[in-house]
Amino acid sequence: MPKANNKQARIEPIYEADDLHQNVIGWHVIDETEPENEVVVSEHETQQEAIEAAKEFEQREI
Repeated sequence: MPKANNKQARIEPIYEADDLHQNVIGWHVIDETEPENEVVVSEHETQQEAIEAAKEFEQREI
């Protein structure tokens, strides 16, 4: 019987701030499987790349 895969990931923007603006300069994929121990697992230039990476991370075997 296969194990349940309970990995959970989210994406968050990476900001670079100047005096007037906050610019999104990239995206982090964060493993939130254990909310008390969240870990950045990858960094991407576009939101779409980060979404795909988060999906792949959640599908990987533990």
